[in-house]
Amino acid sequence: MKTTLTGFQRSFRQAREAADRGDAVIIEAEGGQYVFERRAAASDNPFDGLEGVFGAVSLTQNPRSLREKTRQRLAEKNGHRRRRPA
Repeated sequence: MKTTLTGFQRSFRQAREAADRGDAVIIEAEGGQYVFERRAAASDNPFDGLEGVFGAVSLTQNPRSLREKTRQRLAEKNGHRRRRPA
């Protein structure tokens, strides 16, 4: 749909309906063209809105390094035994 700026302002409802249908509304003004169209809201978080879905979790930052986590798990498994130097 092509229109002028004045026509767009006067018939905004029709332009909005056209954009909702997926049509791009091209507005021709003095300096160039403007496009009015509907876009899906983009989010930086790909899991945004999935909080209630089974299996969706939020990962938090853990201050311990992977090496410390591994040492802790091995210590729990082995009863805090350490290897003696040979």
